[in-house]
Amino acid sequence: MEATPIIAALVFTYLLNIPFGYWRADSKRRGKRLEWFAAVHAPVPLVFAARLLAGATLTMIPIFVAAFFTGQLTGGFVKKRVSEKLGETGKCLVHDLKLLLAKCGEGSGRSARKA
Repeated sequence: MEATPIIAALVFTYLLNIPFGYWRADSKRRGKRLEWFAAVHAPVPLVFAARLLAGATLTMIPIFVAAFFTGQLTGGFVKKRVSEKLGETGKCLVHDLKLLLAKCGEGSGRSARKA
């Protein structure tokens, strides 16, 4: 068994779960249990497929579970940090990062024009 596809599947699992963890953190705060359930369980089929395609054995499932929940927790942490910068945030990580970059760009654009 080659380790490279398994490592790629673990990285995929982690990165896939960051936006879902971002969504989950928003749902948890507002008490929307169905959304929370969807945010946690929606990526499961993709992670399952990645694990199968990588040829990971059943004994590696705990490592995939750790990557899964680490990605979810990272998404929640990102949500907290973006909320600190933007104030009100939405459910979509990509959209909120776009707003954050625009907000950061406004500040640097003004100082560049004044100079």
